[in-house]
Amino acid sequence: MNMRFGMWLSGHLLVPRGESKYARLRLVRSAALIAIVMIPLVLALIFMDGMMNGITDKYILLQDGHIQLQVADQLFDSQFAASSIDPRIASADYVVSGYGIVYSRDTTSEVRIKGVDLSYFNDQRMSQLEFSGDPLKKEGSLAAVMLSTTIAQKLGVEVGQRVAFMVVPDSSSSVVRPVLANVTALYESGYHELDSSLLFMNRDDALRYFPKDRNAYTELLVFRDHVDDLGDVVASLESTLDKNFPYATWDEFNGTVYQNFITSRQVILLVFVMILLVAGVYVSSIAQEMIQDSMQSIALFKTLGATNSNLSWAYFCSVMVVTSIGMVAGVALGLLIGSQIGVLLHWLGNSGLAGLQYYLLDFQIVISWRDILAISLAMLLISSVTVRLSLGRIRKISPLEMLQQD
Repeated sequence: MNMRFGMWLSGHLLVPRGESKYARLRLVRSAALIAIVMIPLVLALIFMDGMMNGITDKYILLQDGHIQLQVADQLFDSQFAASSIDPRIASADYVVSGYGIVYSRDTTSEVRIKGVDLSYFNDQRMSQLEFSGDPLKKEGSLAAVMLSTTIAQKLGVEVGQRVAFMVVPDSSSSVVRPVLANVTALYESGYHELDSSLLFMNRDDALRYFPKDRNAYTELLVFRDHVDDLGDVVASLESTLDKNFPYATWDEFNGTVYQNFITSRQVILLVFVMILLVAGVYVSSIAQEMIQDSMQSIALFKTLGATNSNLSWAYFCSVMVVTSIGMVAGVALGLLIGSQIGVLLHWLGNSGLAGLQYYLLDFQIVISWRDILAISLAMLLISSVTVRLSLGRIRKISPLEMLQQD
Protein backbone atom coordinates (compact mmCIF):
# COMPACT_ATOMS: atom_id res chain seq x y z
CA MET A 1 0.00 0.00 0.00
CA ASN A 2 2.79 2.40 0.91
CA MET A 3 4.52 1.75 -2.42
CA ARG A 4 1.30 2.26 -4.37
CA PHE A 5 0.61 5.49 -2.50
CA GLY A 6 4.12 6.76 -3.18
CA MET A 7 3.81 6.00 -6.90
CA TRP A 8 0.37 7.66 -7.05
CA LEU A 9 1.58 10.80 -5.28
CA SER A 10 4.71 11.02 -7.41
CA GLY A 11 2.63 10.73 -10.58
CA HIS A 12 0.22 13.37 -9.30
CA LEU A 13 3.12 15.75 -8.62
CA LEU A 14 4.62 15.19 -12.08
CA VAL A 15 1.31 15.51 -13.93
CA PRO A 16 -0.77 18.01 -11.95
CA ARG A 17 -4.47 17.95 -12.75
CA GLY A 18 -7.30 20.40 -12.58
CA GLU A 19 -6.46 23.99 -11.77
CA SER A 20 -2.73 23.36 -11.23
CA LYS A 21 -1.61 25.20 -14.36
CA TYR A 22 1.11 27.01 -12.43
CA ALA A 23 2.49 23.71 -11.15
CA ARG A 24 2.75 22.36 -14.69
CA LEU A 25 4.53 25.48 -15.91
CA ARG A 26 6.87 25.31 -12.94
CA LEU A 27 7.94 21.77 -13.82
CA VAL A 28 8.52 22.69 -17.47
CA ARG A 29 10.45 25.80 -16.45
CA SER A 30 12.57 23.83 -14.00
CA ALA A 31 13.47 21.16 -16.56
CA ALA A 32 14.28 23.87 -19.12
CA LEU A 33 16.61 25.71 -16.73
CA ILE A 34 18.44 22.49 -15.89
CA ALA A 35 18.84 21.84 -19.63
CA ILE A 36 20.23 25.36 -20.08
CA VAL A 37 22.86 24.61 -17.43
CA MET A 38 23.90 21.33 -19.09
CA ILE A 39 24.17 22.64 -22.67
CA PRO A 40 27.21 24.94 -22.14
CA LEU A 41 28.89 22.30 -19.97
CA VAL A 42 28.67 19.74 -22.77
CA LEU A 43 29.82 22.29 -25.36
CA ALA A 44 32.76 23.33 -23.18
CA LEU A 45 33.71 19.68 -22.70
CA ILE A 46 33.61 19.00 -26.45
CA PHE A 47 35.66 22.12 -27.18
CA MET A 48 38.19 21.38 -24.44
CA ASP A 49 38.77 17.74 -25.44
CA GLY A 50 38.83 18.51 -29.15
CA MET A 51 41.29 21.38 -28.86
CA MET A 52 43.64 19.61 -26.44
CA ASN A 53 43.66 16.42 -28.50
CA GLY A 54 44.19 18.45 -31.66
CA ILE A 55 47.14 20.36 -30.20
CA THR A 56 48.67 17.14 -28.88
CA ASP A 57 48.32 15.49 -32.30
CA LYS A 58 50.05 18.40 -34.00
CA TYR A 59 52.99 18.32 -31.60
CA ILE A 60 53.29 14.55 -32.02
CA LEU A 61 52.90 14.42 -35.80
CA LEU A 62 54.90 17.51 -36.73
CA GLN A 63 57.43 18.16 -33.99
CA ASP A 64 58.23 15.17 -31.81
CA GLY A 65 56.65 11.87 -32.84
CA HIS A 66 55.46 9.28 -30.34
CA ILE A 67 58.92 7.81 -29.72
CA GLN A 68 62.42 9.11 -30.35
CA LEU A 69 65.16 6.49 -30.57
CA GLN A 70 68.32 8.33 -29.57
CA VAL A 71 70.62 6.59 -32.06
CA ALA A 72 72.84 8.69 -34.32
CA ASP A 73 72.84 6.31 -37.30
CA GLN A 74 69.89 5.60 -39.55
CA LEU A 75 68.16 2.40 -38.39
CA PHE A 76 65.73 1.74 -41.24
CA ASP A 77 66.12 1.96 -45.00
CA SER A 78 62.60 3.27 -45.55
CA GLN A 79 59.87 4.97 -43.58
CA PHE A 80 57.79 1.81 -43.35
CA ALA A 81 60.56 -0.74 -42.72
CA ALA A 82 59.85 -0.69 -38.98
CA SER A 83 56.23 -1.68 -39.64
CA SER A 84 57.39 -5.10 -40.82
CA ILE A 85 59.00 -5.61 -37.40
CA ASP A 86 56.06 -4.33 -35.37
CA PRO A 87 52.73 -3.59 -37.12
CA ARG A 88 51.86 -1.11 -34.37
CA ILE A 89 54.40 1.30 -35.90
CA ALA A 90 52.94 3.62 -38.54
CA SER A 91 56.24 5.15 -39.70
CA ALA A 92 59.90 5.57 -38.76
CA ASP A 93 61.83 8.64 -39.94
CA TYR A 94 65.46 9.57 -39.59
CA VAL A 95 65.47 13.17 -38.34
CA VAL A 96 68.03 15.85 -37.50
CA SER A 97 66.96 18.56 -35.09
CA GLY A 98 68.56 21.72 -33.75
CA TYR A 99 67.98 25.37 -32.95
CA GLY A 100 68.89 28.63 -34.60
CA ILE A 101 67.90 32.19 -35.38
CA VAL A 102 66.46 33.02 -38.77
CA TYR A 103 66.49 36.63 -39.86
CA SER A 104 65.58 38.85 -42.73
CA ARG A 105 66.39 42.47 -43.42
CA ASP A 106 64.07 43.82 -40.72
CA THR A 107 63.59 41.23 -37.98
CA THR A 108 64.61 37.87 -36.51
CA SER A 109 62.87 34.77 -35.20
CA GLU A 110 64.11 31.98 -32.94
CA VAL A 111 63.21 28.61 -34.44
CA ARG A 112 63.56 24.90 -34.00
CA ILE A 113 65.10 23.52 -37.18
CA LYS A 114 63.97 20.04 -38.14
CA GLY A 115 65.87 18.28 -40.90
CA VAL A 116 63.67 15.74 -42.68
CA ASP A 117 63.37 13.90 -45.95
CA LEU A 118 60.43 14.62 -48.27
CA SER A 119 58.94 11.21 -47.38
CA TYR A 120 58.49 12.55 -43.84
CA PHE A 121 55.28 14.24 -44.98
CA ASN A 122 53.12 11.14 -45.16
CA ASP A 123 49.32 11.07 -45.16
CA GLN A 124 49.08 11.43 -41.39
CA ARG A 125 51.21 14.56 -41.34
CA MET A 126 49.70 15.99 -44.50
CA SER A 127 46.31 15.92 -42.77
CA GLN A 128 47.71 18.47 -40.29
CA LEU A 129 49.20 20.86 -42.85
CA GLU A 130 48.41 23.14 -45.74
CA PHE A 131 51.21 23.78 -48.24
CA SER A 132 52.13 26.31 -50.85
CA GLY A 133 55.21 25.77 -53.00
CA ASP A 134 57.48 22.71 -53.36
CA PRO A 135 58.44 21.38 -49.90
CA LEU A 136 62.22 21.12 -49.45
CA LYS A 137 62.93 21.06 -53.18
CA LYS A 138 66.69 21.32 -53.56
CA GLU A 139 68.00 23.86 -56.08
CA GLY A 140 71.70 24.61 -56.26
CA SER A 141 73.93 24.63 -53.21
CA LEU A 142 71.68 26.64 -50.90
CA ALA A 143 69.89 24.89 -48.08
CA ALA A 144 66.20 24.24 -48.78
CA VAL A 145 63.80 25.26 -46.00
CA MET A 146 60.07 25.39 -45.47
CA LEU A 147 58.79 28.16 -43.21
CA SER A 148 55.40 28.50 -41.62
CA THR A 149 53.23 31.34 -42.87
CA THR A 150 53.49 32.81 -39.36
CA ILE A 151 57.30 33.03 -39.53
CA ALA A 152 57.23 34.16 -43.16
CA GLN A 153 54.87 37.03 -42.35
CA LYS A 154 57.02 38.05 -39.40
CA LEU A 155 60.16 38.06 -41.55
CA GLY A 156 58.42 39.53 -44.59
CA VAL A 157 59.55 36.80 -47.00
CA GLU A 158 57.79 34.67 -49.61
CA VAL A 159 58.38 31.42 -51.49
CA GLY A 160 61.45 31.71 -53.71
CA GLN A 161 63.19 34.29 -51.54
CA ARG A 162 66.20 33.75 -49.33
CA VAL A 163 66.66 33.93 -45.58
CA ALA A 164 69.74 33.77 -43.38
CA PHE A 165 70.36 31.69 -40.25
CA MET A 166 72.65 31.74 -37.31
CA VAL A 167 73.04 28.10 -36.33
CA VAL A 168 74.79 26.90 -33.17
CA PRO A 169 75.51 23.19 -33.73
CA ASP A 170 75.69 22.17 -30.06
CA SER A 171 76.08 23.63 -26.60
CA SER A 172 79.78 22.75 -26.36
CA SER A 173 80.72 24.74 -29.43
CA SER A 174 81.15 28.50 -29.48
CA VAL A 175 81.28 28.62 -33.27
CA VAL A 176 78.20 30.26 -34.73
CA ARG A 177 77.59 29.16 -38.30
CA PRO A 178 75.90 31.55 -40.75
CA VAL A 179 73.66 29.79 -43.26
CA LEU A 180 71.91 31.11 -46.35
CA ALA A 181 68.77 29.20 -47.34
CA ASN A 182 66.14 29.24 -50.06
CA VAL A 183 62.47 29.26 -49.01
CA THR A 184 60.92 26.55 -51.19
CA ALA A 185 57.51 26.32 -49.51
CA LEU A 186 55.27 27.65 -46.77
CA TYR A 187 53.12 25.58 -44.46
CA GLU A 188 50.36 26.24 -41.96
CA SER A 189 49.29 23.81 -39.23
CA GLY A 190 46.54 25.96 -37.75
CA TYR A 191 48.19 26.29 -34.34
CA HIS A 192 50.05 29.56 -33.89
CA GLU A 193 52.27 28.41 -31.02
CA LEU A 194 53.73 25.59 -33.13
CA ASP A 195 53.90 27.56 -36.37
CA SER A 196 55.81 30.40 -34.72
CA SER A 197 58.76 28.18 -33.82
CA LEU A 198 59.04 25.20 -36.20
CA LEU A 199 61.02 25.26 -39.43
CA PHE A 200 61.68 22.31 -41.76
CA MET A 201 64.99 21.89 -43.59
CA ASN A 202 66.20 19.36 -46.11
CA ARG A 203 67.80 16.58 -44.06
CA ASP A 204 71.02 16.48 -46.06
CA ASP A 205 71.47 20.20 -45.46
CA ALA A 206 70.72 19.83 -41.75
CA LEU A 207 73.38 17.12 -41.44
CA ARG A 208 75.92 19.63 -42.72
CA TYR A 209 75.16 22.08 -39.91
CA PHE A 210 74.26 19.82 -36.98
CA PRO A 211 76.50 16.92 -35.85
CA LYS A 212 74.48 13.74 -36.08
CA ASP A 213 75.96 12.24 -32.92
CA ARG A 214 74.14 14.94 -30.93
CA ASN A 215 71.22 15.94 -33.12
CA ALA A 216 70.12 12.91 -35.15
CA TYR A 217 67.53 10.35 -34.04
CA THR A 218 64.80 8.10 -35.37
CA GLU A 219 61.27 9.36 -34.88
CA LEU A 220 58.50 6.78 -34.62
CA LEU A 221 54.77 7.20 -35.04
CA VAL A 222 52.44 4.49 -33.81
CA PHE A 223 48.81 3.96 -34.68
CA ARG A 224 46.32 5.72 -32.43
CA ASP A 225 45.06 2.48 -30.88
CA HIS A 226 48.55 1.72 -29.52
CA VAL A 227 49.66 5.00 -27.94
CA ASP A 228 49.62 3.27 -24.56
CA ASP A 229 51.99 0.52 -25.76
CA LEU A 230 55.07 2.63 -26.49
CA GLY A 231 57.32 0.73 -24.10
CA ASP A 232 56.26 -2.58 -25.64
CA VAL A 233 56.93 -1.22 -29.14
CA VAL A 234 60.51 -0.27 -28.21
CA ALA A 235 61.01 -3.65 -26.54
CA SER A 236 59.83 -5.37 -29.72
CA LEU A 237 62.35 -3.42 -31.83
CA GLU A 238 65.17 -4.13 -29.38
CA SER A 239 64.37 -7.83 -29.41
CA THR A 240 64.24 -8.06 -33.21
CA LEU A 241 67.30 -5.89 -33.90
CA ASP A 242 69.20 -7.26 -30.89
CA LYS A 243 70.08 -3.76 -29.68
CA ASN A 244 69.21 -1.57 -26.73
CA PHE A 245 67.94 1.87 -27.65
CA PRO A 246 67.92 4.90 -25.38
CA TYR A 247 64.56 6.48 -26.09
CA ALA A 248 62.03 9.06 -24.95
CA THR A 249 58.27 9.20 -25.44
CA TRP A 250 55.96 11.99 -26.57
CA ASP A 251 54.90 13.03 -23.06
CA GLU A 252 58.56 13.65 -22.12
CA PHE A 253 59.62 15.90 -25.02
CA ASN A 254 57.36 18.77 -24.01
CA GLY A 255 56.63 17.82 -20.44
CA THR A 256 55.61 21.34 -19.45
CA VAL A 257 53.13 21.64 -22.33
CA TYR A 258 51.45 18.32 -21.67
CA GLN A 259 51.42 18.85 -17.90
CA ASN A 260 49.74 22.20 -18.49
CA PHE A 261 47.09 20.41 -20.53
CA ILE A 262 46.45 17.97 -17.70
CA THR A 263 46.34 20.72 -15.09
CA SER A 264 44.06 22.90 -17.22
CA ARG A 265 41.70 20.00 -17.77
CA GLN A 266 41.52 19.26 -14.07
CA VAL A 267 40.84 22.91 -13.26
CA ILE A 268 38.10 23.10 -15.89
CA LEU A 269 36.46 19.95 -14.55
CA LEU A 270 36.63 21.46 -11.05
CA VAL A 271 34.85 24.56 -12.38
CA PHE A 272 32.21 22.24 -13.86
CA VAL A 273 31.67 20.69 -10.44
CA MET A 274 31.24 24.15 -8.88
CA ILE A 275 28.63 25.00 -11.52
CA LEU A 276 26.87 21.72 -10.77
CA LEU A 277 26.84 22.62 -7.07
CA VAL A 278 25.00 25.83 -7.91
CA ALA A 279 22.63 23.85 -10.14
CA GLY A 280 22.07 21.42 -7.27
CA VAL A 281 21.00 24.30 -5.02
CA TYR A 282 18.50 25.33 -7.69
CA VAL A 283 17.15 21.78 -7.88
CA SER A 284 16.63 21.82 -4.12
CA SER A 285 14.56 24.99 -4.55
CA ILE A 286 12.23 23.03 -6.83
CA ALA A 287 11.56 20.63 -3.97
CA GLN A 288 11.00 23.52 -1.58
CA GLU A 289 8.46 25.13 -3.93
CA MET A 290 6.60 21.85 -4.36
CA ILE A 291 6.43 21.37 -0.58
CA GLN A 292 5.33 24.97 -0.01
CA ASP A 293 2.47 24.58 -2.49
CA SER A 294 1.41 21.23 -1.01
CA MET A 295 1.57 21.84 2.74
CA GLN A 296 -2.16 21.26 3.31
CA SER A 297 -2.09 18.17 1.11
CA ILE A 298 0.90 16.80 3.02
CA ALA A 299 -0.91 17.45 6.31
CA LEU A 300 -3.97 15.63 4.97
CA PHE A 301 -1.90 12.66 3.84
CA LYS A 302 -0.30 12.47 7.28
CA THR A 303 -3.76 12.52 8.87
CA LEU A 304 -4.75 9.60 6.64
CA GLY A 305 -1.70 7.62 7.78
CA ALA A 306 1.08 8.50 5.33
CA THR A 307 4.53 8.44 6.89
CA ASN A 308 7.30 10.99 6.47
CA SER A 309 9.37 8.46 4.54
CA ASN A 310 6.48 7.79 2.10
CA LEU A 311 6.00 11.47 1.43
CA SER A 312 9.72 12.23 1.20
CA TRP A 313 10.28 9.39 -1.25
CA ALA A 314 7.41 10.52 -3.48
CA TYR A 315 8.64 14.12 -3.61
CA PHE A 316 12.24 12.97 -4.07
CA CYS A 317 11.32 10.79 -7.06
CA SER A 318 9.29 13.60 -8.61
CA VAL A 319 12.07 16.16 -8.35
CA MET A 320 14.72 13.73 -9.62
CA VAL A 321 12.55 12.80 -12.62
CA VAL A 322 12.28 16.49 -13.53
CA THR A 323 16.04 16.87 -13.02
CA SER A 324 16.79 13.81 -15.17
CA ILE A 325 14.52 15.01 -17.98
CA GLY A 326 16.18 18.43 -18.00
CA MET A 327 19.65 16.90 -17.80
CA VAL A 328 19.06 14.43 -20.65
CA ALA A 329 17.54 17.17 -22.80
CA GLY A 330 20.49 19.46 -22.08
CA VAL A 331 23.07 16.79 -22.88
CA ALA A 332 21.26 15.85 -26.10
CA LEU A 333 21.01 19.48 -27.25
CA GLY A 334 24.64 20.07 -26.26
CA LEU A 335 25.78 17.10 -28.34
CA LEU A 336 23.63 18.24 -31.27
CA ILE A 337 25.04 21.75 -31.19
CA GLY A 338 28.55 20.44 -30.48
CA SER A 339 28.49 18.24 -33.57
CA GLN A 340 28.08 21.42 -35.64
CA ILE A 341 30.55 23.53 -33.70
CA GLY A 342 33.15 23.09 -36.43
CA VAL A 343 31.21 25.49 -38.67
CA LEU A 344 31.28 28.18 -35.99
CA LEU A 345 34.97 27.61 -35.27
CA HIS A 346 35.78 27.83 -38.98
CA TRP A 347 33.95 31.15 -39.16
CA LEU A 348 35.77 32.43 -36.09
CA GLY A 349 39.10 31.29 -37.52
CA ASN A 350 38.46 33.33 -40.68
CA SER A 351 37.20 36.36 -38.77
CA GLY A 352 40.71 37.73 -38.25
CA LEU A 353 40.24 38.39 -34.54
CA ALA A 354 43.74 38.78 -33.10
CA GLY A 355 43.12 36.95 -29.83
CA LEU A 356 41.95 33.78 -31.57
CA GLN A 357 45.28 33.11 -33.27
CA TYR A 358 46.61 31.51 -30.07
CA TYR A 359 43.86 28.88 -30.07
CA LEU A 360 43.55 25.83 -32.25
CA LEU A 361 40.17 26.21 -33.97
CA ASP A 362 40.58 23.55 -36.63
CA PHE A 363 40.26 20.23 -34.84
CA GLN A 364 38.30 17.02 -34.98
CA ILE A 365 35.21 16.97 -32.79
CA VAL A 366 35.82 14.61 -29.86
CA ILE A 367 33.00 13.39 -27.63
CA SER A 368 34.23 11.94 -24.37
CA TRP A 369 31.32 9.77 -23.28
CA ARG A 370 33.12 8.96 -20.05
CA ASP A 371 33.36 12.64 -19.08
CA ILE A 372 29.77 13.33 -20.10
CA LEU A 373 28.63 10.38 -18.01
CA ALA A 374 30.75 11.60 -15.09
CA ILE A 375 29.25 15.10 -15.28
CA SER A 376 25.73 13.66 -15.52
CA LEU A 377 26.27 11.38 -12.54
CA ALA A 378 27.78 14.26 -10.57
CA MET A 379 24.70 16.34 -11.37
CA LEU A 380 22.40 13.56 -10.16
CA LEU A 381 24.47 12.93 -7.03
CA ILE A 382 24.67 16.60 -6.03
CA SER A 383 20.99 17.10 -6.76
CA SER A 384 19.96 14.04 -4.77
CA VAL A 385 21.88 15.30 -1.73
CA THR A 386 20.48 18.84 -1.89
CA VAL A 387 16.93 17.57 -2.50
CA ARG A 388 17.19 15.16 0.42
CA LEU A 389 18.23 18.01 2.68
CA SER A 390 15.31 20.13 1.48
CA LEU A 391 12.80 17.34 2.02
CA GLY A 392 13.61 17.34 5.72
CA ARG A 393 11.01 20.09 5.90
CA ILE A 394 8.25 17.49 5.43
CA ARG A 395 8.92 16.14 8.92
CA LYS A 396 8.07 19.55 10.40
CA ILE A 397 4.63 19.75 8.79
CA SER A 398 1.91 18.96 11.31
CA PRO A 399 -1.46 17.41 10.43
CA LEU A 400 -2.95 20.61 11.89
CA GLU A 401 -1.72 22.44 8.77
CA MET A 402 -4.84 21.17 6.98
CA LEU A 403 -6.93 23.45 9.16
CA GLN A 404 -5.24 26.55 7.72
CA GLN A 405 -7.17 28.47 5.08
CA ASP A 406 -5.64 29.71 1.82
